[in-house]
Amino acid sequence: MTLPGRISSVILALALAGGLAACASDPLSEPFSFEPPETGITYTPVLTGAPSDEIADLMRASLLVFRREDQGAQSVAFLRRRAEGDIPTAQKILRSYGYYGASIETRVSGVGAPPAAGDTATAGSTPPAASGGDAAEGDAATAGDAAAIAEIVIVPGAPFILARHDVDLSDTGPAGPPALAAAETFGSPVGRPAEAAAILEAERAMVAALRSAGRPYAASRGRDAVADREAATLEIDSRIATGPAYRFGPIAFSGAPDVEDTYLRTYLPWAEGDIVDTALLAAFQRRLMGTRLFRAGTVTLPDTPPDSELAPVTVTLEQAPFRTVKAGVRYNTDEGPGVRTGLEHRNLWGANEQIELTLDATLDRQRLDAIFRKPQFRRPAQDLIAGVELRRINDDAFDELGTTATLGLERRLNPRWTVGAGGLLEYSSIEDQGETNDAVLGGLPLFVAHDGSDDLLDPSTGQRLRLDVTPFGGVFAGDAVTFLSIDARASAYRRLTGDGDVVAAARGRIGSIIADALSDVPQTRRLYSGGGGSVRGFKQDFIGPLDASGDPVGGRSVIELGGEIRGRVWGDLGLAAFVDAGSISTGTVPSFEEGVQVAAGGGIRYASPVGPIRLDVGVPLNPRDADDSFQVYISIGQAF
Repeated sequence: MTLPGRISSVILALALAGGLAACASDPLSEPFSFEPPETGITYTPVLTGAPSDEIADLMRASLLVFRREDQGAQSVAFLRRRAEGDIPTAQKILRSYGYYGASIETRVSGVGAPPAAGDTATAGSTPPAASGGDAAEGDAATAGDAAAIAEIVIVPGAPFILARHDVDLSDTGPAGPPALAAAETFGSPVGRPAEAAAILEAERAMVAALRSAGRPYAASRGRDAVADREAATLEIDSRIATGPAYRFGPIAFSGAPDVEDTYLRTYLPWAEGDIVDTALLAAFQRRLMGTRLFRAGTVTLPDTPPDSELAPVTVTLEQAPFRTVKAGVRYNTDEGPGVRTGLEHRNLWGANEQIELTLDATLDRQRLDAIFRKPQFRRPAQDLIAGVELRRINDDAFDELGTTATLGLERRLNPRWTVGAGGLLEYSSIEDQGETNDAVLGGLPLFVAHDGSDDLLDPSTGQRLRLDVTPFGGVFAGDAVTFLSIDARASAYRRLTGDGDVVAAARGRIGSIIADALSDVPQTRRLYSGGGGSVRGFKQDFIGPLDASGDPVGGRSVIELGGEIRGRVWGDLGLAAFVDAGSISTGTVPSFEEGVQVAAGGGIRYASPVGPIRLDVGVPLNPRDADDSFQVYISIGQAF
């Protein structure tokens, strides 16, 4: 490469740093507006020669001659200076996309006349000096309704190709320079157009890689660049100061006087002495915030490199209230009004031990639950859970007075998957068709669950899966019974529009109870379908075979399918349309002898701060004599 063919790196360094600034949204925003003078002119800005629509759109959003078109100009000469002042910004934009050899001209013509000899400015030329006022050549044509044309003419040339991108590592400390992969491994556009954004993003990726490999103080120190105009190529030498190598040192907690340090340490994703990875600092911070014990928290290393090889870690936290009171109401046509209220206490003894009391009551069903949870039990991501439920049910299917005690473990395999196992003891006094029987059962509930949705109460993307398997044994109506319950549920959510205002949701359920006969299964443990959480339009648990009194008897198998379209129509207000179907069979395998009950309907959704408030109206499409003509549901949260 000849010396005349190599250009100083100054231009390129400015292009790389300034090009991104030019790419920023509205980078030259003017916070003031001025009334146009009486002698102002209107004008039309024109852009020609932009090498791509993307660059053209960015220039129209950034150049003053476009952004201030509505304000007009005070004179042709004033407009000419405005257009000339846009040349450096246009150059930065072009260089940010690799067009380092582009030329730019401005052409301003007034009152429909062709531009005068002095009315063309070229990139690199010296703009005419501005006088104290706007009076200049061509200003005679500044009548109030006069019009002008301001044209930005681009000759982009070929984009420069990034021929080489090397890295110069400095300040490496006693350990010497670390190994670093080639720049193109980090996304540098070697062999492609030398776009500034891609080059800078590659530098950021290199710094991040060093910070994750024991160099937490790595930082970019700029770059040296040389361009060959004849060959239209660019060569980059990025400068990165790696800083010394460090390992994780001691940890100090502050701001959490009521939470034990030993409990907080169970969330550590590293051990003291491990090589520092700054990504683990962020992971530790997320885990601590996920305990719901803190309003805010930071996990940081010292601002300046420490002298020791062990870098101390400082955790600064702000405690949140440990008690939460919850309350909600709902309404179903078949059940009438309902209320759900509860009290939760976190951090009972300093290690986030939790107890939650919940009362869920309608006119016919009352449940009181007490659930204790011990997080990080014996190992990280594992919780001990114990619960007691008292219930009274006066239902079409049966009446029950009962209690259930549970004890089990839940383990989070990753943020999406959870598994659990435990045991339960249950006593029920069941009245059905005038006959009362007692049921004493023991069970070993097992489950696996996946939650890939984006929101607990109002999901718009992702999917959910859950499989429950519970073997039961005990005594029912004086006879020994055993049976196996299997219940699988799935739902999926997809955005039909880019903004997520329209969502398609679908759900399915299939379940089976393996038992010698339906009479071996207490009514409380049979499978049911129908109601606001399954097939809307039918009464609660009312799908499937009915007894002589017209009440549901339940079954040993169930299938449910449902689909819904949800869409926001105005602000926080939305509409929904749905179709649900379900079938209950007395056999262990669905036979559809009792038919498939189908319902359809629609609803209104209001996006409240506590979750979507929904009102649904469901209508059976194939009602039986015992079915109502419609059902109404009001509650918080989507149906699924």
